[in-house]
Amino acid sequence: MSKITILNSVFSEIEKLDSAEEYKRIIKLVEKHIPQFPEELSLVQSKVVCLIHLNQIKDAYNYILKNEASQKFTFEKAYCLYRLNRSEESLELINEEPNPAPNFKELKAQILYKLERYNECFDMYRDIIKQSKDSFTNERESNLTAVISQLSKLGDNKYDIPTVKQHNTYEFMYNIACVLIERKDIEKAQDLLDQATKSCRNTLEEEEATEEEIQEELTAIKVQGAYCLQKLGRDKEAQSEYTEVLKYKPKDIGSLAIASNNLVVLNREHNVFDSKKKLKSTLSDELTHKLNTWQLRRIMLNHCRFALITNQLDQCTQLCNNIENKYPDLIEDIILLKAVMLWRQNKNSEAIDLLKKFVYKQENPTAKLNCTLVAVKLLLLQNNTNEAITLLENLGEFKYKLGIVSTLVTLYLNVDNFKAASDLFNDTLSWYSQKEVDNSKITILLKQLAKLHLREQDPKEAAKRLTRLLELNPNNKKFLAQLIIAYTQFDPEKAQMYSKQLPPLDLQDTDIDLLENTNWMMGSKLIKKSTLKPDFAGSKTEVEKKRKKKRKIILPKNFNPDVPPNPERWLPRHERTGYRKKKDRRSKETGIGKGTQGSSNVSSEQFNIKNIAAQPKPQTAQVPSENAPRLQHRKGGQYKKKKKGK
Repeated sequence: MSKITILNSVFSEIEKLDSAEEYKRIIKLVEKHIPQFPEELSLVQSKVVCLIHLNQIKDAYNYILKNEASQKFTFEKAYCLYRLNRSEESLELINEEPNPAPNFKELKAQILYKLERYNECFDMYRDIIKQSKDSFTNERESNLTAVISQLSKLGDNKYDIPTVKQHNTYEFMYNIACVLIERKDIEKAQDLLDQATKSCRNTLEEEEATEEEIQEELTAIKVQGAYCLQKLGRDKEAQSEYTEVLKYKPKDIGSLAIASNNLVVLNREHNVFDSKKKLKSTLSDELTHKLNTWQLRRIMLNHCRFALITNQLDQCTQLCNNIENKYPDLIEDIILLKAVMLWRQNKNSEAIDLLKKFVYKQENPTAKLNCTLVAVKLLLLQNNTNEAITLLENLGEFKYKLGIVSTLVTLYLNVDNFKAASDLFNDTLSWYSQKEVDNSKITILLKQLAKLHLREQDPKEAAKRLTRLLELNPNNKKFLAQLIIAYTQFDPEKAQMYSKQLPPLDLQDTDIDLLENTNWMMGSKLIKKSTLKPDFAGSKTEVEKKRKKKRKIILPKNFNPDVPPNPERWLPRHERTGYRKKKDRRSKETGIGKGTQGSSNVSSEQFNIKNIAAQPKPQTAQVPSENAPRLQHRKGGQYKKKKKGK
């Protein structure tokens, strides 16, 4: 038999075994014929592919290195490096390829996703989808939505959310739900996750998958659904969902770690031992390749927070230092955690110094704002108002946020610095005027500034602010009334002029005498009660008093009007003359039943308390007790105290 005939029979056998997924038998067949046909590289390639299918990635990579002299096997080598979590080496190998085939582009897109270079990955997948015309379009669209989800997490929402169609897979629905979660549409995401769950179960049941395989595939969808419940404030339902996921002990360690972490967040300071056990499951080294950087950072921060809640301050300090070295961009969270630790140790001044150093060095405005607010709170707890004001004044443009303005004005007035409060209002007004924002914030500022001037008895300045308010809100009669009140204090003519703009009073059905006689200081509720109801008939001017209803007298059944009533009928029964007390053998008069059986009169007389009280008492020195009188119960028998020295 010729070599060609043998090779043809070998390759036909490999095709049959491949369709049956008998990869181990293919490897045996290839190893048998490789010594016979050393120049046939297809046999070597078949063995590499079978090893990859059997998840023996390291063996496949080593086998490629042995046969690299005869053939490079660039794609297989790059794929093995990718699976061995050596993504950068794999990307370098692909980039060296002069004319990459479509499979190289697919692999490159996956590597870019793993390296968290999402913008490049998005462009790559979009080009692949345009150029490809095979049956894997659904898978590529699912991968593209996963990239959009990660971009949305980073705050990039410029890409449109793809619409879900009937032919889309449950992976596609799951990824769209992740995009909706990042864009804060939680309820819609939850509905889509429910659809993905049903679609996943139906698809796997058609493929005759076991219940264990179905539950394994549903793990990620259930964890994301529980997260939606948690975000919606339905903590108990979320907790039960996370617990159910953990009960099945899934092989997906990424979903397992996320479920454990989120359960710890729900537990907070409760179930400490359970939380500690669950946090241990998030410390696996394999998670660094399963979770992205953002997830790993959140989990590490939660370890620090848990150590802080459970007062493990040394461990918390060590974890903070590790995070600071590994993720320097989390310095804001680390500083806040360290400040809280110092505060818990009653080292308030050290905590404030730490926050102040960070604030004055920090260039990121958001981080600066958060740490400043914490430092201000600690300073106010120490009644250090001036330093708190200095820190808030150092916030730059964040100083003009309405909440910060309100806080600063309150602090200025607390130290009797009215001029600084007025200047801050004026600066804020000019800042908002330059930004060309809506008039609502300017209206709030002008209104508060006018109140401030009226409080400080400066009606002229208040009138200026109220005039501007009336220009912005010409139909607001409250501002007009306040302006008139301000002008009456220094310019009655202008007050009279503006009062003409007030709407006319409708006094047609109003009782003027009643209004004049009413005490307005008592409030509107009393006025409503005192007003008379109008007579709708029109014939009577005064309201008639309601007549009292006379009750019918009810007499006893055996009532005889000729017999006079008993004069003692209103006395209690035991005070009436004909009352007879029931005899009781334990009564005081008889004395029957008193004392123990067989007791004599002698003993009773001897121990009668009246006789004892009459006897003379020996005179003893009384020592006043330092405490209030109380009974002291001694456990066990009473023992005499031995005197010292005997």
